[in-house]
Amino acid sequence: MNDDVRKVYITTEVSRMLDITTAYLIRLAKSLNLNESDFRETAKGSYLFNDNAINVIKSNLKRGK
Repeated sequence: MNDDVRKVYITTEVSRMLDITTAYLIRLAKSLNLNESDFRETAKGSYLFNDNAINVIKSNLKRGK
């Protein structure tokens, strides 16, 4: 198995990438029922995301136009 840790991101990194708050990011991720291999809690309030999770979240963002 060749998992690359450079493709795993913490909550703060993802919220900055997507320009959303960490609270909204976590709510959205939980509501999407992402697979645990894509998104998981590591400690109270701290989460890990992979590229697939970020792509799913990005495609579900509600952006005002």
